[in-house]
Amino acid sequence: MRRFAVFLIGAICLVTSLNAARRFGRPIVALENPKDYQYVNLDDVKFPVLSSAQYTVSCLVYRGTEYYYVEVAVQNRTSQAVTLSPGFLDFSKPGYTVFAISPNSVVVQLASAAGERFVPTPPPVMPPSSTTTTNVNATATTYGNTTQINGTATSTTTDTSGQAGANFGNAIGNAIAARRFYRAQRDAVALAQYLNAFGWQNTPAVIAPDQVKVVMMTFEQPKRKKAHFEVVIHVGAEDFTFRYKE
Repeated sequence: MRRFAVFLIGAICLVTSLNAARRFGRPIVALENPKDYQYVNLDDVKFPVLSSAQYTVSCLVYRGTEYYYVEVAVQNRTSQAVTLSPGFLDFSKPGYTVFAISPNSVVVQLASAAGERFVPTPPPVMPPSSTTTTNVNATATTYGNTTQINGTATSTTTDTSGQAGANFGNAIGNAIAARRFYRAQRDAVALAQYLNAFGWQNTPAVIAPDQVKVVMMTFEQPKRKKAHFEVVIHVGAEDFTFRYKE
């Protein structure tokens, strides 16, 4: 947390755009107007920042399959403590229902996903191809104007190289899939640990003078459609609005 505070105080820099990035393997949602914000680099991610004379606030949103993850840091730059109330953050997505859910329940689901095992996909069954080769071993006997040929013809061979190729391609595909699977598991474990440390417990949080509070909130949208939305963070008597597009 002190590291985050140092960045907020001394490393805020103006940039013109946000590069596409991910946080814990989840894609970061783009801002509607990136030039309206300042940014601070942390963990190779650019966190958007808004500041006033009294407070500095950052808000990063990334999205998984089911949830929005909202990561907020608030720095109190006043000489008095400030309290974040349970309703300090509003998530608004016009036309869609979005509601906060307990980070603890998300942690349980992430932990469950992290305990799954990779199941390889079996190779496709390739029917063998057949090739018939005729070999004639013959003798010829001539009677007058007639020639008789006596001989034998062989044989049919089976080619299974198609199955061997399918098995090889399947092994490569499974190796790539397994790598992605276990990388996703590592991301799930890291995100679960982060939520455990900073998940919002819906209770008032006091921020002492010149201190930083980092919190994580999780939101679910039953109808998973992409659209513009905004996050408004209330600190003291001030509001900080972050607008996003999907």
